[in-house]
Amino acid sequence: MNLFKRWTGLRLREDWVWQKGCQRPTLGLRLPARPGWYLLTVRLHSDQLRCYGLINRHQGRILVSGKRRRRVVHIGKGFHNTSFEILGLNGDPLISELRLVPQPFWRVKKLLATKLLRLHPAYRKESLSQRSFSKQWRDYNHLLSHKNFPLVGYDEWIEQVEIPQLLEQAQQSKIVSQLVSQQAATEPASINFAIWLWGQRDNEQRCQSSIDSMDNQIPGTFHILPQDQQLQEEDQQTWIVFLQAGDQLARQALTRFSSVIQDHADAEILYADEDRISVIGRRHSPQFKPAWNPDLLYTDPHYSHCWLIRSDLCIRACQALNANGDMPELYSIALEATALCRGNQILHLPEILYHRLDQPGEQRSSTQTAHSLQRFLARHGHDLQVTYHQTGGHLIHWPLPDPPPLVSVIIATRDRGDLLRCCLTSLAEHAQGNPPTELILIDNGSIEPETLNYLAHLEQQQNVRVLRRPGKFNYAALNNEAIALARGELVALINNDVEATHPGWLAAMAAQALRPEIGAVGAKLLFPDGTIQHAGVLLGIGGIAGHAHKYLAADDEGYQLRLHLAHNLSAVTAATLVVRKSLFEEVGGFDQVNFAVNYNDVDFCLRLIQAGYRNLFCPDAVLIHHESKSRGAPTAADAYAEWQRERQAMLNRWGAVLQADPNYSPHLSLLEENLSLSIKTPITTARTPSLPHS
Repeated sequence: MNLFKRWTGLRLREDWVWQKGCQRPTLGLRLPARPGWYLLTVRLHSDQLRCYGLINRHQGRILVSGKRRRRVVHIGKGFHNTSFEILGLNGDPLISELRLVPQPFWRVKKLLATKLLRLHPAYRKESLSQRSFSKQWRDYNHLLSHKNFPLVGYDEWIEQVEIPQLLEQAQQSKIVSQLVSQQAATEPASINFAIWLWGQRDNEQRCQSSIDSMDNQIPGTFHILPQDQQLQEEDQQTWIVFLQAGDQLARQALTRFSSVIQDHADAEILYADEDRISVIGRRHSPQFKPAWNPDLLYTDPHYSHCWLIRSDLCIRACQALNANGDMPELYSIALEATALCRGNQILHLPEILYHRLDQPGEQRSSTQTAHSLQRFLARHGHDLQVTYHQTGGHLIHWPLPDPPPLVSVIIATRDRGDLLRCCLTSLAEHAQGNPPTELILIDNGSIEPETLNYLAHLEQQQNVRVLRRPGKFNYAALNNEAIALARGELVALINNDVEATHPGWLAAMAAQALRPEIGAVGAKLLFPDGTIQHAGVLLGIGGIAGHAHKYLAADDEGYQLRLHLAHNLSAVTAATLVVRKSLFEEVGGFDQVNFAVNYNDVDFCLRLIQAGYRNLFCPDAVLIHHESKSRGAPTAADAYAEWQRERQAMLNRWGAVLQADPNYSPHLSLLEENLSLSIKTPITTARTPSLPHS
C-alpha cells in the first residue's frame, strides 16, 4: 500500500465489495488490511432512521440515515478478511461513504478519551489518566455495543453517585437533628423495624453475616424476630424487613427507609434496588427496578428481595396464606400483601439498599414459585395455569373466554401491495389458535394498479371491508374512523409492513387485553434479520421515547430477563397493538389534531395510564416488522417539520413524565436503547405516578 493510499484510507468504491449469500447486507475488503488502528467512517442512506453496523463481527456503531458516523477500529493480525455487516436494516442500503483510515496511536488515545468523556457515565477529566488504555478500549467498545451487556461503570457509579448521595444525606440528617434540638420540636413518631430472617436459617454462618450487617443501622430501632415469633405481637408502627440469610442491608438502609416512611404516611410497602455481593465483599450486578409493576412481579419471582411491609398488612397476608393451607414465604407474602393495598401505597426507593450474597447456579424461577403464583391467582379469581421458563421467570397462560370475542384487525395502507399481501398472507397462515377476526383495510389513496386490483379482490371476501380514504396521511384519524366502525370487542392495529411468524400470537395478546386492568398490549417485533425492533417503549430516550433492547438477538434474555417476561410499560408501539374497543373510546382514541403521524401511540398509552390502566408488553407474540418500509423515515422537509411540531406537542403535554418514566429506572441511560448505566440522573423516590391531564 503506497503512502498516499495509506493516508487517504480504504475507500468504498475502490476497496470494498458486496458479499453475496450473507443473511445481512455485508461489505468485504478486496485485500487484507494491515494490522493496526483505523478510523471507520460510514454514511448510510435508507428508508428507516437507524440500523447498526459491525466491523469484523464485534466492533459496532449505531448508524443514522444520512449522518456520518465514526468509530475507532482495531484490526488484529488474525483478520485476513475484513467485513462490514449491517444489522436491523430492511431492504438495500445506499452507502455513500465508507472509509477505513489508519491512525497513529496518539490520535487513537485522543479519540477514545473524547468519546468516553462525552458519553460514558464513569469517565471524568480528573480520573482519565488513572485508567489504563486497555480499560479505556474495553469501555469504549461496551459503550458502542448494541448488546445488553453487564452494566459498565458500576464501580464508578458507587464512587460518583452513591457515596456523594450518602454524604449529602448524612449532612441533611445532621442539619435536621440540630434544628430539632435547637427548637425543641416534637420528633415524629419513631419507626420500629422487625427483621425477619428467612431461608437457610440453620446456616449459622450466613445468619450471623446478615445479623452483623445490622451493626451499622440506627441503634434501638430494630430487633430480629426469633424463628417462632408471632407477628400478631407487632403493632402498626413496626415494619417487617425481610432479609435472606447471608444477605446484607446497606449501612444506611434503615435510615433511608425511616425517612421515606415518615414522608409518606399512607405507605404500606417499600422496596429498593439491590445488587450482588461476593464472598469477599465485592459488589456487582446491580438490579435497578421500576416503580410498582404488578405484572413483572407475577412473571419474575426475583422482582425484589428487598421488601418492607407494615406489620398489620404482613399479618393479614400471612393469615390469608394460612387460611388456604399455604406456607408463608417471601414471594407468596409479597404477592398477597401487594394485592391487599392500593398501588400508590407501594413505594419504590431507587437506591441500592440491599446486597444479595452470590449463589452460583441459583434459578430465577422454579415449580415452587410457579405453584405459589398459580395458587395466589386462584385465590383472587383467576383459575389458570402457570409454568416457568427454563431461563427463568413465569409464563402465565391467560385463557380466552369460550366463545372467544371477535377481534377487528385494522390495517392502514397506501400502495405497496407486495407488503400488504405479505402481511395478510402471514396472518392467514398463522391463524390457528387465534380468535375470530374481521379485517378492516384503510386505503389512503393507493394509485398502483397492482395494489388497487388486490384491494378489489380482498373487498369481495367475507369479513373484509375496505375504506377508501384518500388525502394527506393522518394515521390517527384513519384509525379513529376505522375503530368507530369496528364490530369487534377487541381491535388489533397492525402496520401493513408487519409479518406474523407463528400461530397463537393474537390469542396471547387478546387474552391479556381482556383483563379489566390492562390497557394497550404490545408485541415483540423483530427486524427481518432477527434482531429486536420493539420490546416496549421507554420514555425519555432521545428526549421523547425509544424502543427497549433494540438490535439485540431475538432469543436474548434482555435486561433482567425482560425480553422473556410479560411486564408493564408506559407505552407500546401501534405497529402491533391490541386494546378493547370500549377502552379506546373511553380515553378518546388517538389525538388526530396534535399527533397525526408521530407519537400518537405513546400519547394514547399515557392517557390509558392516566385513566388507571396498565399497558403491557407481551413477549409471546413475536412478529417481523419491516419498519417504515411503506412510508420511510421523515426526511422530506414537510415530513420533518411535521415531526418537529408533533415532538414539541409531546414535550408540551407530557414533558415531566417523559423525563421520569416510572417503568424505567432513573439510573439507566436516556441516550441509548440498550438499558446501559447512567450516572447523571438524580435519585428520587418513585411511586405509581399520577400523570398530568392532557
